[in-house]
This record gives sequence, C-alpha cells and structure tokens, in this order.
Amino acid sequence: MPRARLQSQRLADQAYALLRAQILSGVLPPGYALSVPELSRLLGVSRSPVREAVLQLVADGLAQEEARKGAVVAHFGLEDALQILEAREALEVASVQLGVSRATTQDLEELQRILQTQAETVQNGDLEGYQTTDLQFHKMLGSLSHNPVLERMVGLLKDQFHLALEPAARSLAQLERGFQEHQEVLKALQAKSAPQAAKALQKHFERIRESLESWMTARG
Repeated sequence: MPRARLQSQRLADQAYALLRAQILSGVLPPGYALSVPELSRLLGVSRSPVREAVLQLVADGLAQEEARKGAVVAHFGLEDALQILEAREALEVASVQLGVSRATTQDLEELQRILQTQAETVQNGDLEGYQTTDLQFHKMLGSLSHNPVLERMVGLLKDQFHLALEPAARSLAQLERGFQEHQEVLKALQAKSAPQAAKALQKHFERIRESLESWMTARG
C-alpha cells in the first residue's frame, strides 16, 4: 500500500474512506492483511483511528477476521457472490419500485448523466471507468426510495459484490449489454412504471448471475 497522510478531520473516518477506496480499486487485494501497526505507520496516525476503521470495514463486509492473521481484505467464492447478488437484487428492486413514485426530477437527471458518461466508457473500452459509473448508477438506484436504511444496505451489498466480482469484471464483452440494461431501467423509471422497472432490473441481475456462473465455471 502506498504511503499516504491524513488531514485533520475525524481520522477514523478518513482512514476508513481511504482503505475502502483502495480495497474497491484493487490496490489492497483480497487476503491482504490489514495490520493496524503497519497501516498506522503508512498513514502517519496513531493506531486507534486505524483500528476503528478496520473494525468498520469488517462490519461492512469488506474485511474479515481470520484465525492467526487478524483482519484481512475479504475474499469471496462463487456461493458468496451469488448470495450477495440475490440480496442485492431484492433490495434494489424494492428501492426502484418505491422510487417510481418517490424519485425526484434531479434523481432521474443524475441517472441520465451517469449513463451519458457510461456510454463514453463503453465506446472507449474503458473498463475502470465503466466500473466507476456502474457503482454510481446502482448507488443512485439504491437512493431512489429516499429511505436511508435501504440506501445504506444497498450500498454495502454493492461494495461487497464489486469486490467479489472484481476479477470477472475485466471483460469488455459485458460492457455493452450492461449499459443497454441500465438504459432500460432508466426508461422504465422515466415512464413511472414500477412493474416495467422491476422487470428490467431483474433481467439485468439475471444476466449478471449467468455471467458470473459461467466465469467461475471456466475459471475452475
């Protein structure tokens, strides 16, 4: 992990945000030991805020405790990823259905803006950019219900699934299909059709599930 320095705000929050970003970007890979003394040295802060940040990562499912190793960046198998995906689908579909009546004009405009950026990443074959816009799009779907509890749960599961899917997400073949499916979800929201929005999102998740199973099978 590269050396970084934290500024003066709440150090535990900053340490958490930095570690989370580096986990999701792959800088800290699955299985990486989150040693509090080592991270404290690298971040240039005392151990207390780092320990708090690591505990929060464990609570959020981005890290896990292992015997004789302590906390490490979480690693997921196929069954884990499929269970996370199943829970994500249930919660995101619920959020989208509620969002048909609760989403603001600004919410829909933000989804449109994200997809405009995503279209550019697909055209350019920009895998990293696509993943960024994918996170943004699904985070927005989770916020459409304007229910903070539901939004947080969707966000946590999306982060976990992003970590589980990271190696499989390095294929250009899926970008165009994912983008088209996102567009269908947005069209249904704009039409204020809860059944159509739910169906479009469920179709999107079914394709992700099939792709994940195929990738895991091929990987052996």
